[in-house]
Amino acid sequence: MSKESSKKFLKGNKIMNIITKQSNKQVLDLQILKDHLRIDHDHEDSYLKEIISMATDILEKNIEKPILIKTYTYVFHNDEFISTRRIPLPMNQVKSVVSVQKIINDREKEKIKFSVENNGDKTSIITNGTKYPVEIVYTAGITDKETEIPKDLQFAVLQIAKNIYECSEEDVLESKYIKHIINSNRTLNIN
Repeated sequence: MSKESSKKFLKGNKIMNIITKQSNKQVLDLQILKDHLRIDHDHEDSYLKEIISMATDILEKNIEKPILIKTYTYVFHNDEFISTRRIPLPMNQVKSVVSVQKIINDREKEKIKFSVENNGDKTSIITNGTKYPVEIVYTAGITDKETEIPKDLQFAVLQIAKNIYECSEEDVLESKYIKHIINSNRTLNIN
């Protein structure tokens, strides 16, 4: 990030949530997808791995939580100073909060005191408030073990990957099975 864009970021109302660390594990084994698609060659393997990643991203966005544990850096900034601030984290299934810091300038950060409030799957960070942007590093996800990934989520990734491979991405979420799995795993079900 250039100095100019950093300064714009610090002055404007910006909210960012980026993955800063994730494992190389995939929710779905490549061979399962290849068997399902009846593919018996290896020249599409890297493409199929990308499809599994895309399918996983689509599912995670729709159920509003990561499947495999990832580390996120979330930067929250509001131009108004609030004496007590509750900052809801954008991802559900929060496992731990690694750090909470105020961003004083491009090179300087300072740790601040915080507490964690859980309300079901939703997690908020409570601070005393600051006029500076707040950077929160946290981990979230259902599991980090492939053997503990719920079978319905693996099935949803398989079906989404199949749909991506065979048809357009717009058709991917139209399956009634995928809609059911997404709604049953969402924090807030939508009819």
